[in-house]
Amino acid sequence: MHAPRFDDLTLARIADWLRDENVDASYVRFVELHVDQPDTAWRWCCGSNCDPCVVRLGRVIDRVRQLPPPAKPHDA
Repeated sequence: MHAPRFDDLTLARIADWLRDENVDASYVRFVELHVDQPDTAWRWCCGSNCDPCVVRLGRVIDRVRQLPPPAKPHDA
């Protein structure tokens, strides 16, 4: 298993946004993998009515990208 990239609050937000786009919550991993990737590497629609369409996933990723960066723990 992989360690989650996002904290629990962010994961809950992503789950809500996926639900808003009518996309299954299992796509949170897709979001994790693509949030830092350049759009040109993955963000194109083939027009084949895929489910979910990359356009809907892209809207979720756009929202994640708008979040402020996580706070860094202070050195002890």
